[in-house]
Parts: sequence; structure tokens; C-alpha cells
Amino acid sequence: MLPDRGSTAVRLWLIAAVLLSLISYYLLVYQTSRTDFSSILIYYLVLSTVYILVIRTLDANLLQWALAAAILFRISMLLAVPELSDDFYRFIWDGRLLAQGISPFADLPSELMADPLFNASPLDQLLYEGMNSPNYFTVYPPVSQMIFLLAAKIFPDSITGNVIIMRLVILLCEAGSLWLIIKILKGYGLQSKKVLVYAWNPLVIIELTGNLHFEAIMIFFVLLAIYGLQKNQWKLSATSMGAAIATKLIPLIFLPLLVFRMTWRKVAGYWLLCGAVVLLFFLSVWNPELIDGMRSSLTLYFQKFEFNASIYYLVREIGYVVKGYNVIQEAGRLMPLITLLIILAMSWYSGKIMSWPNAMLLALTVYLLLATTVHPWYITPLVALAVFSELKFPIVWSLAIIVSYAGYTEKGFHENLILVVVEYLLVLIAALWDIRKAIAAGVFVKT
Repeated sequence: MLPDRGSTAVRLWLIAAVLLSLISYYLLVYQTSRTDFSSILIYYLVLSTVYILVIRTLDANLLQWALAAAILFRISMLLAVPELSDDFYRFIWDGRLLAQGISPFADLPSELMADPLFNASPLDQLLYEGMNSPNYFTVYPPVSQMIFLLAAKIFPDSITGNVIIMRLVILLCEAGSLWLIIKILKGYGLQSKKVLVYAWNPLVIIELTGNLHFEAIMIFFVLLAIYGLQKNQWKLSATSMGAAIATKLIPLIFLPLLVFRMTWRKVAGYWLLCGAVVLLFFLSVWNPELIDGMRSSLTLYFQKFEFNASIYYLVREIGYVVKGYNVIQEAGRLMPLITLLIILAMSWYSGKIMSWPNAMLLALTVYLLLATTVHPWYITPLVALAVFSELKFPIVWSLAIIVSYAGYTEKGFHENLILVVVEYLLVLIAALWDIRKAIAAGVFVKT
């Protein structure tokens, strides 16, 4: 039984929770490989249990201590080379190319390594061997590329050095995100301690700080855009949203949601300023092959890659029955169009009944449910946006999606569809519970 809130016992319990979490994060991030799913699951269950207890029971008077602990969890991973993700190999590769004046949008890694004129070092060979997409052009937008370049310039011959620089940038953005969440919560008249929903979330900590996914930077800029609009500073908001899009393209889906929240003149100005910021960032890494390279990789992403999907997997099974083959190419073209149409419809409806963050949350949910690929870190923006609502399904999803790691084995990747079904059943149950509560009470906060 947990101690009563506000008692000395709660302080002692918080200390115990911090120590238990630190040990679990150390074992998971420093000592566990991606193919050791049983260990991943055990440590994650411990972290998830502590997380749920903290966000449900912690006294507001201990908020500063809890936030300090959340930062400590992230700092404790500073020296870790990611074991649960291999994306960082591509990050370092792109940065090294930029440092040599070579565009990562113009040349495939496999082509460069086969070119006798390319002066490949032993480090390049190591990065190439660790890369999961040597036959695809990079898909990382310019803000991410600038950070890759910064790391490569500071540590040109060290994987660990590159990792540390990138992680420091992520740590700064995560600290900024926590500050912004508290400011936004106060602006909506919500309790500041709700920041713990994001601050202590184990998926957020592991995937962003631990595994070096740049959703952390995108989330910071999206939150800054929300804060700017909340303060009626639409130029700050548009500039920040442009930076978010130039970090990860996904925030593009948030722009239509503004149509019925401002005058048409302001909406047009917002979009133009946001577009100008995105354009300036892309011009900083401009290469004649940039557009073709990104388009090629994005097309392959939507029409070839499959991972941990929900509705798409149902469509795929129907395709096998009706057409006798995998319909990913047709579905990969059609489902993004359906997503866009739903979000456009939401822009009118959501503008009347809910805040921009809550509309973003639902738009992103639609995108993820119709996506062919849903990696665990894709859920982290949902967790950030869930802080501003009473919806629980993003939290449930962030805890359940860890089962997607079961597909990584010593013999290669093989997805366990039973676990995928379990994951989405849990999300569905949580969503139905949220809908029931929303109908009964109305939980959305209107701007």
C-alpha cells in the first residue's frame, strides 16, 4: 500500500522510486541488447510500474524533486552508445559526409562504399556495417542534419563522441520541453504536476535520450509553437513550427488544424512564415539531388516498410485474400490520402470544441493508426500532447508498444503478430474508456 500524499513516507518512497528507476535504466540502456527481449520486458515493466505510481500519487510539493529526478535519468545515459536502436549509425554517417562537403541526399551509402574515389576510413566501414538502410537515401531533414554535422565536426573520429554531442542537444531540448509543458499547463489552468506524464515516461526517456531519436527536438519546437499561439504570438509559433517540420516532417499534419482557430489572414501569414522557415533550413543543405533523394526514400518508406502497424495490417490481410499478394504499394499511396482527408475534416470540427494540442493529438493518432510503420519512438509526441488532456490511451500505447521489440532476434527480424494484436487491443480498450469519459464529462480544454 502506498503512503498517504504529503507524508514523509512519500518523500522516502520517491527516493526509492528514483533509485529503482536509475538501476533499471542503467541495466536497460547500458547492459541490454535489442535481441534480449525478456530482459527488455522485465526492466520496462519495472519502470512502467514506478511511472504509473509516480504520476498517480506524487504530491505537488515534490514536483521540483521529481523533475530533477527526470533530468537525472536522462543525464545518466550520457555515455551510452545505443544498443536498442541502430539509427545513430546513419546519423553519424550523414554528419561525416556533410563535414566532407558531400550531400547525404545525393549519394547512397552503398554506392559511395563501392566507389574507389571515396576515401572510406575504418570508421566509415564500421558505420556502413551498422547501418540499417545503406541502399536508401537519407530521410532526415536539415535541422537534424545540422546536429549531425556539429557532432562530426567536434568528434570526427569517434562514435562515442558523436553520440555524446547529439545526446547533449537532446538533453537541452528535453529540459526545454519540460519547462514549456509547465508554462502551457498553467496557461490552460491545468495542474503543473501533469508534466510528470511526459517527464517520467519510460518510452520517452529510453527512445529519445537513450536511443537518440530526434523526435525530442521536434517535440520541443512543437511545444514552443503551442506556447507562442497560447500567448498570441503567432509569429513565434509559426517560426517554431517551421523548425519542427525541418527537424521531422510529421508536424506538417498540424498546419490544417489552424484554419478555424484564426482569421484567414493570420492563417495565411502563419503558413507563409512557417513555409519560409522550412525553405531556409532546406536551402542550408541544398543539393540538386535533394528533392529526388528525399522523395525516393519517402516513397520507399510508405510503400515498402512494414512494422507494428494496426489498420494497415488488416488491409494487408484483406489484400492477400482478395488479390493474392501484399498490397502495400497501393495502400501506401491511398492511406496517406485518407489520413489527409480525415485531418482536413477534423480542422473544422476540432476548431469548435478543443484546443490545438488536443486536435494535434487526435490528428497524430489518425496518422499513426493508418501508417504502415509505427516504431516505438513515433508515440513520444503523443505522450507530450496527452499532458494537456485527460486522455489515457497515449499513455497506455507508450507502455504497450514495448512488445514491438520482440521481433528482434539473433537470427534477424521476425514480427510477432500476436503481440501486435495484444498491443492494439490494449490501446483500443483505453481509447474506448476515454471516449466513454469524454461523452460523460467533456474533457477537452478549449483555447
